[in-house]
Amino acid sequence: MRTKTRLLTLAATVACGATMIVGPAVGTAAAAPAVTGQATSVTSTSAQLNGTVYPGGLDTFWAFQYGTSTNYGLDTNPMGPLTGTASSSVSTLVNGLQPDTTYHFRLVAVQGAAGTSGEGTGYSGNDVTFTTPTTGSISTTSRNGTKHESSSLRSRTLHVRNRALEIPWSCTGTTGASCRTTMSLSARGKHGTVGCGHGTFSARTGHAGNARVGLTRKCLALVKAASHHRLSATLRASSGAGGASLTVGVTLVG
Repeated sequence: MRTKTRLLTLAATVACGATMIVGPAVGTAAAAPAVTGQATSVTSTSAQLNGTVYPGGLDTFWAFQYGTSTNYGLDTNPMGPLTGTASSSVSTLVNGLQPDTTYHFRLVAVQGAAGTSGEGTGYSGNDVTFTTPTTGSISTTSRNGTKHESSSLRSRTLHVRNRALEIPWSCTGTTGASCRTTMSLSARGKHGTVGCGHGTFSARTGHAGNARVGLTRKCLALVKAASHHRLSATLRASSGAGGASLTVGVTLVG
């Protein structure tokens, strides 16, 4: 059962890109024209919102509402109309999100004779949450779209201990999914770029850990020679699933 609401906007106006306004609940619907899915391709600043629309033979417009609470406060441009009786998977990419923040979202749909009566019947899907990772992340989605995972770099200040680095990562996403991220470090020396080492982070979703990277002699020498033993370096990381990659600046502290 889904909460049935009244949209205060004309469907014809919605088709032109106006904001959909969902009013208070006034009843229930036997069918579920709007079903919210899971967010995928989640990065520190963006996410793809997914859902399923069941037109039920009526012209149906749809959009997503999202925000940091169930008050939402933001919505995507309305799309449609979808017609017929078959279900349709829908998605929208949203940008401008804040890192390390939990967001709520839901799919909403408007059906019926809104174009002629001035008011259509609106339906809201279930509320779903996702959390954006900290700045510096790799997000991947399985080919069939059922699983997604994100590896997040938890610090850009990396301390040298015993000629090696312990680079902190965390893995979030669908329960049962796994993160596997390979990485390499490099730094600029007087005579060009110096390779500092390689490592791999592997973990199940919901877990954090460190990737150990043994440093090369040339890189250790650059750290020792740097002012206050703080060396600017570049971390390049990639995930085998989907070929996602990340390049960020880090500081090696000796």
